[in-house]
Amino acid sequence: MRLKTLSVVAAVLGVALATPALAAVPFLNARCPGGIDVHADAGGPVYVQGRQTTLKHVNDRYAEARDAQSGLTVSISTGDDGTPQVSYTGRNGANGICQVSDSAAAPPSPAHRHDNDGDAALPNEVTCESTDQRQVSCDMNTRGAVEVSRQLSRTRCEQGVNWGLSRHSVWVNAGCRAVFRNTSSAPRAAPAGDTALGSCNARKGDQGTLVTQVPVGSDYQELIIDYADGRFLCMLRNNGQVQSLTPVRHR
Repeated sequence: MRLKTLSVVAAVLGVALATPALAAVPFLNARCPGGIDVHADAGGPVYVQGRQTTLKHVNDRYAEARDAQSGLTVSISTGDDGTPQVSYTGRNGANGICQVSDSAAAPPSPAHRHDNDGDAALPNEVTCESTDQRQVSCDMNTRGAVEVSRQLSRTRCEQGVNWGLSRHSVWVNAGCRAVFRNTSSAPRAAPAGDTALGSCNARKGDQGTLVTQVPVGSDYQELIIDYADGRFLCMLRNNGQVQSLTPVRHR
């Protein structure tokens, strides 16, 4: 009896292992009736009109995402071939089937993925262009308010229609080409010479003499400082944080 039970368990495990696991939430962009924009990262989260929703994984093939602000619930299901299907229900009996973008079938490459703390390393302004009506995603710091700072295409870029935001990128399609800017993350003013030198001195634990101070990009200052034991390169963020302090010449 025990041998028979073990055989049944082994058979069940064999079927389970032979069946490929499907993610309840694949990477996708979808457009729902009424101008509702849906974006999902692989495995979540899911965004509706740029707002992160409350995600519920029902099983490996089905998940629901609720947007508390609009009262909208988005249903995401995955077919046997991995094709996602998206629909929604809303207030007052509103419902419909959403159109999933063809270009959203595959997730972005790992080189373009970032963790939750990666926004600081992403640009606050990008040029993103949809050519041949295709959808394109461009890495960007999307925390806060993002706007079209300069229109490049004849096609008018309208948020939720032919451009939108995901966790770490802006996407465009249907011919929208524009420069996008994060207005909530304007670069900090560079610290004055004495303040910058003071930050580097505090890191070194010594009083040095400033030789040069040069801006590097929009976020850093490069200081060359003479200390008692040699000349050092101090990389300083515009927020006053010392990124690195390295010797370039010893005495």
